[in-house]
Amino acid sequence: MAVISEVPTEILTEIFYLLCKKFIYVCDLNNSCHKEDFPWAVGLVCRQWRTAFLSYPPIWASLMVSDSFSGPPSSESYAKEINRRLALYLERSMGHPLRLDITLWSDHKKAFTMMTLEMLSACSHRWQTAKLSLLRDWALDSIHPCKGKLPTLEWLEIRGAVDRKRARGIFEVAPRLTHAYIGPWAKGSGWILPWTQLTELTLKINEKSVIKNGDIPELLPMLHNIKELRFRLNYHQLDFQGGIPQFAPTPLNQLRVLDVPHPGILSWFEAPSLCEIYFTDCEDYHVDEPLDVHGQISSLIQRSSCRIRKLSFNSGRKLYVGTLKDVEELVIDYQHFHGVRPSIDLSSLPKLRLLTISCSVEEDFESLMNSLTTALELARVPTRSKCSSGTSISLLERVTVELQEQPTKELLKVADEWPVVVFQRS
Repeated sequence: MAVISEVPTEILTEIFYLLCKKFIYVCDLNNSCHKEDFPWAVGLVCRQWRTAFLSYPPIWASLMVSDSFSGPPSSESYAKEINRRLALYLERSMGHPLRLDITLWSDHKKAFTMMTLEMLSACSHRWQTAKLSLLRDWALDSIHPCKGKLPTLEWLEIRGAVDRKRARGIFEVAPRLTHAYIGPWAKGSGWILPWTQLTELTLKINEKSVIKNGDIPELLPMLHNIKELRFRLNYHQLDFQGGIPQFAPTPLNQLRVLDVPHPGILSWFEAPSLCEIYFTDCEDYHVDEPLDVHGQISSLIQRSSCRIRKLSFNSGRKLYVGTLKDVEELVIDYQHFHGVRPSIDLSSLPKLRLLTISCSVEEDFESLMNSLTTALELARVPTRSKCSSGTSISLLERVTVELQEQPTKELLKVADEWPVVVFQRS
């Protein structure tokens, strides 16, 4: 301890800040439950450490507010103590940019949460990131004063269906906002953002109220500067009778990463800079039907003159990609699906260098083994004995198998036989 005590306070504070991965939970008054968590554990070491973490503003600028705790629902003294602590934390954060995580589900604890939101709204000029899960319309009244007063907001996540009239325009003016997640989203939902300045956007949608109503074709032309665009499904459903709705492709010249739940959605875009495509297929009940992405990818490449270097699939299906000459990295995530199967002929990807397979050993060990060995054989990856004999080596440089569990002895034998195989915990 004598050596540690000689470390300058400014160095200690930087170390504490780098270690601070969690938000400070404002709404739990029982600090004893968190005494082993950062930052509270730091204050129990010695006076120097306690002084250091109490006096460093960035540590107190990440705050979480939630009504999903066990406590008195309408106690006036409770509400006063919560807001006293919040005021103290905001004071300690001084003028540092705020990172907020706010979740409100219940009407029973409305009294103190409204006071909390009003206090945070008064500091809206300091908001840097905000994650808002709001399922109660009255919460919008408390944050409405933020409208037009968000000069430093860079990242915004909004979850929850709310009154569109109350929501309208709160985040329309935010000159530094570039990253956003909106779900569920529709043109009439009230969430209006400065779309033209966004560089990353995730939209949670459903086909009935968004795609068929024409909301998407109206939105896409506004995304002039978008570089990463992701679509998520509301309630994990996608049921297009008669196929994906078609309209003229929208040119998005800056788009580099596109994430879609169905290959037909690729027809909506013309993207000359596109280099990564992600397919997040949530339709587990269609797992026995092959997923054919070759036609849509080829059509996109032809009209956009783009070069797709990375493909990623979150799917339990067999996949057909055809021959794609520029793909260098392939990711297949089976973790949310039952079973693992050989799904792509890697010989159709002549420039493939990196392959990642994410799965669970417990789900289907035999399928995992077959899938892995088949993939290696199709890619003509030499075994250790062939490498030592001077046999030409394939372009495939590394096969990473991400597992939720420790690899078994049988799997480790695969890594021993094929040197390019690496196992790691996901």
